[in-house]
Amino acid sequence: MERCLLIGNGFNLVSDRGASWNALLNKLAGKPRTQHEEDIRKAKPFTLWFEEISSKKRSGDLKSEIAEYLAESVTTNNHHEDVMSLGIQNILTTNYDYNLEEASGEAWYQNHPAKENYYSLFRRNSLTNSHIWHIHGELNNVRSIMLGHEQYTGYNQKIANFMSYGVSTEAKKRKGKPYLSKYSQKAKGRKGDVETWVDIFLESEVHIIGFRLDYTENHLWSLITRKNNILKNRRRGINVGKVVFHRCSDKKQSIEDEARLSILSALGVDVRDHTANTYADAYDECIKRLR
Repeated sequence: MERCLLIGNGFNLVSDRGASWNALLNKLAGKPRTQHEEDIRKAKPFTLWFEEISSKKRSGDLKSEIAEYLAESVTTNNHHEDVMSLGIQNILTTNYDYNLEEASGEAWYQNHPAKENYYSLFRRNSLTNSHIWHIHGELNNVRSIMLGHEQYTGYNQKIANFMSYGVSTEAKKRKGKPYLSKYSQKAKGRKGDVETWVDIFLESEVHIIGFRLDYTENHLWSLITRKNNILKNRRRGINVGKVVFHRCSDKKQSIEDEARLSILSALGVDVRDHTANTYADAYDECIKRLR
């Protein structure tokens, strides 16, 4: 079974100048004036908090500010380099930056299997037969940066469409035939003929690293649930790999951690805990075991 990785923002946070999403949104909203205001902000789902902030300022302007900030502040470190040295063919990342590409020291090129602007089913950079999929958008296309509730909801719907009856295309050579997942139960022509991270996620053994998997990530929870259902039903001729969630931390599991990990386990996810003195040590241990 082919392995793929899903890399979150955790590696970036190890760098001295790494920026958490909470810190980014605080930057957009302005410094909280009181501890009470800060506590209220922490209680808000970040997708809806972004919508609140954008009600006072255009979302496009906010995304441009975020892109500019990340381009200047987020840097590569040894964890990016170590992951790239594993030789994994497909790496999915929720990050907008290009730290993984830069850590390899190679010249990656844009290689989208299908054209899109706002969403990111087909958004990848390639180097010969290796691919990095920016599943939440990328800095080179500010509009694609996924933050708000509206964009998350639309993305989830597009994935659902892709998995059922397909998504439309303007490519003339397809003669109107939609892009359709190989895991769709519809008997349509050209099914699975365009590569996408969604099919890779379902087919491969996925290792999630440096990603908290917040409950707002509905599209990923849905795909994890779909993988588990396919595995349980054991549909003939369908290859589906398991999901491995690597919890890397410098703290013992909190009640919130235990609750989330319990749900993941119930959905067939293999949960592995890497608790060390520092986050950096925890990531080192995780990558060592992957190697």
